[in-house]
Amino acid sequence: MKPEELELLKRFFPETAVATVGEIYSQRRFKLYFKHPRSSKLGDFRPPRGKNGICTITLNLDLNPYQMLITYVHEVAHYDVYQQYRLSRIQPHGPEWQKQFIALLLPFMHGTIFPQDVLDALQHHLQHIKASSTADLKLQRVLHKYDKNAENLVTVESLPEGTRFTFKNGLVFQKGEKQRTRYKCLCESNGRTYFVAALAEVERWDGASVSTK
Repeated sequence: MKPEELELLKRFFPETAVATVGEIYSQRRFKLYFKHPRSSKLGDFRPPRGKNGICTITLNLDLNPYQMLITYVHEVAHYDVYQQYRLSRIQPHGPEWQKQFIALLLPFMHGTIFPQDVLDALQHHLQHIKASSTADLKLQRVLHKYDKNAENLVTVESLPEGTRFTFKNGLVFQKGEKQRTRYKCLCESNGRTYFVAALAEVERWDGASVSTK
C-alpha cells in the first residue's frame, strides 16, 4: 500500500496492526470503504456486481480500533471463502468461513495489538465462534470499554425492567423481561413487541407517552 493509505489506516486500526492489515489488503482485490454508522451491522462483504465488477468490504467508521480490526478480519474471511467457493452452497458462517476467520486473526493475537482483556475474550470467542462477534456478549462487553464515549454508554441490559428508552430512529420502547440474549420490549410508538439485543445502545426516554393510533 502507499504511505498515505497506511496513514489512513492508522486512523481506524491499532497502529501495531496497520502493516499486517495493509498486507492483507494488498494481497487481495477488493475495495475498502469506511461508512457512516449503521445500526444493523458493523460491516459487510459484497460480491462483485456484473462481469467486470470488484468485491467490496465496508466498515462502520465509528468502531473502536479493536472492534474495527475484528470486523475487518471477519469480512476478509468472507472474501476469501467467496474466492474459493464462489456460488457453492455453503453456510455463510459455516466451517469454511470459521477456519479462514481463525487463520486470519491468529497473526493479530498478541498483546502488542490487543489489550489483555480483549485478548482473553477473543481466545474464548475463537473456541465458540458465532455468526457475528456482536452475538458474543462477553466479547462485546469488553470491546465496549474501548469506545470513545464508553463512560456515557447506555445499553438495554443496563436499564431496570420497565424503563422507557429510545433509539436514534425515534421509536420509544419499554424494557421487558429477558429472553436468552435479548429483552422482550414493547414499542410504544406502534404497539408491537420486539426482542432487543442486550447490548443495543439506547437513550433513556422521559418524554410523554407515544400514541399507537
